Amino acid sequence: MHDDYTPRYLTYLIARLYEQIEDKSTIEILTKYLDYTEDEAKKALKNVESPELLACDDRIGASLLNAEESGNKQDVYNVLDTDFKMFKLVINYDKNNQTHGGLSEY
Repeated sequence: MHDDYTPRYLTYLIARLYEQIEDKSTIEILTKYLDYTEDEAKKALKNVESPELLACDDRIGASLLNAEESGNKQDVYNVLDTDFKMFKLVINYDKNNQTHGGLSEY
C-alpha cells in the first residue's frame, strides 16, 4: 500500500506522526495500513527529521487513530488519501517559483 504514496509524502507523514502520537501507534499504522515491516517502521521512526512545509499540529495522528477505531480499513485509507491530496496541493503551490525550495518535486 505504501507504493501508492511518494517517498517524500511518507517521510512527511511519518515525521508528523512521530510528533503527534506514540511510537507504538505509529508502528501499528505503518505495518497495518502501509505494508511496512515492523523493522522498516522502527527504522523510519529512528531516522525521522522535523517535518517541513506545515506545522506538526495538523492532527493527522488523531485523524488516523479515529479512523482506525471505526474498524473499517477504508476509513483509514480515506484519511491517508485525503492527506496525500492536500500534500500534493501544498507542494505544487507554485511549481515555477523556486523560492519555495523546489517543493514541486515530490
